[in-house]
Amino acid sequence: MMVRPIRIGTRKSKLAIIQAIKVRQALENAGLQCVLIPISSHGDRSLGGDLSAKVGQFVDGIDRLLISGEADITVHSAKDVPVDSKSGIRALAYLARGATSDFVLSKEMNGWKKLTKVLQNKSSKPLMDVLEDLPMKSKVGTVSGRRQSFLLSSRPDIIPISVRGHIETRLDGLLDGRVSFLILAEIGLKRLHESNEISKRHLGLDAIRIREEDWPTAPGQGAIAVHCRDEDSSLTEKIRTILNHEPTYNEVERERGVLKRLGGGCLYPAGVLSMGSLITTAVSPSDWRSKYARGETFEIARYKGDFESFIFEDKSLDKMSEKIERNKPTLITTLTSDRISTQLRKKGIPTIDKPVVKLSPLAEAWPRDFLSVESRKSSWPILVLTSPFAAKCAALVSESNPEVAKIPWLTLGEGTHKACFQAGITAAYCGMATNSENLVTYIRDSLPPGSTLFVPRSSSSDQSFCTSLAKMGFLVRQWIGYENTQTEVEGFSMAENDVLLVSSPSSAESWAKNQLPSPSTILSMGKSTTTALETTPYFQDSAILTLDGPTVEYILAFWESRSEEG
Repeated sequence: MMVRPIRIGTRKSKLAIIQAIKVRQALENAGLQCVLIPISSHGDRSLGGDLSAKVGQFVDGIDRLLISGEADITVHSAKDVPVDSKSGIRALAYLARGATSDFVLSKEMNGWKKLTKVLQNKSSKPLMDVLEDLPMKSKVGTVSGRRQSFLLSSRPDIIPISVRGHIETRLDGLLDGRVSFLILAEIGLKRLHESNEISKRHLGLDAIRIREEDWPTAPGQGAIAVHCRDEDSSLTEKIRTILNHEPTYNEVERERGVLKRLGGGCLYPAGVLSMGSLITTAVSPSDWRSKYARGETFEIARYKGDFESFIFEDKSLDKMSEKIERNKPTLITTLTSDRISTQLRKKGIPTIDKPVVKLSPLAEAWPRDFLSVESRKSSWPILVLTSPFAAKCAALVSESNPEVAKIPWLTLGEGTHKACFQAGITAAYCGMATNSENLVTYIRDSLPPGSTLFVPRSSSSDQSFCTSLAKMGFLVRQWIGYENTQTEVEGFSMAENDVLLVSSPSSAESWAKNQLPSPSTILSMGKSTTTALETTPYFQDSAILTLDGPTVEYILAFWESRSEEG
């Protein structure tokens, strides 16, 4: 009687196939017949930046083959497997573990070695030394909450960028200049290299290995996990005997045990490394995203000791209210978000937000058909977000329409980027622009001609931005995504040396309509806002200065020069 071969379920990526072949070879060397069953998972059908919120999306799609009876075992990267097992599925074995470190890669970095050389040695660099090599405002490609939070705790100036796809696609994103640096697991690069599945141009990138004591990686990183159905059988036990590496099994399960104590890694991004009875951990606080988005700092909790003694205490604190001393010159802003004012107060500039417009999402006006079923990922649209509130609306709409979160997001500048980030989405592009004209230039230089752009607009905006993009050959689909309405504001007094920061043309109009104080100096965010201020008689006695460069940096320089003059 002919014996049916063991069916091995796997993803279709090169790395996944390489790992599945390792499993197949081990079983065939033991005399068992095998066949690979490659499929695409849900995680493969996304280019958006919400990967870190979708724990296990690569695993579940493959494990469905077990539930349906189409596969006998499935193969995964152990770091991708959620700690809460899917009903009816269990971890059968872990193959002997490979490298567990993370690499930082760059197109060119003085003092770093070529990737091909770094893969051949075991040298590593302390985290703080690696971070010193990264210029200010560096765009770093990673959607991992662990990697993002570890970076931002020490370098809050860094801009995390979503670079999705297979390893080769991410490396291309680095070569294309969308990011300046990219963080990847060493083991994936190593397995591709050993199988001659990585190109010479990728091996020519510069790389550095982060010292693991400073940067413990994802639980299970470096190990290959094999899953099966819960039912025991003589065959699955035979497979376990052939494949399972007991020291790796114990280490990975211990690391996963730490993650389980932390709630599975969704609330607290964590790095864990087990070596014998000792574990090294680094855990981020639950509010790390919101603190970063507001310009506040946070600390990583670190532990080194035995597994049984591990205790984590979340030291997250609610945002403290800050008392503003009104006996000093104060910056009054019309901003609807406290991100900038929080940063300025930390730098010693008394700042008070007095928004004079109300922003309301128009979720029902957003299109439902962001993607067509047959479209290739290379032709998917890019969502262009020109304000922090546009980002908030996009995140809101994505809750009822998952297609919104699947496509790449492109943001005007750092503030809009952080608004996306606070909502759990890492944008794929950040223009670092201060106005729509700069953003048009960034899009022209960063995206292929003919790209489809989806642009939600404010009800108070004109169509000049979209018109400029269309003239360059981009396919633009626009709609009113949120409403901007003027509000009535109670009067208040401003001291002679106070300064007003006006954030938009509609805020300028509303400020005048409410007849609020017009100080001697007004800072304007953008050319269109300056035009609105200069053409409104109410502000004719004020000196109007247009911000040139990033908002916080400009205001800090302005305030310092003003203090020197005073």
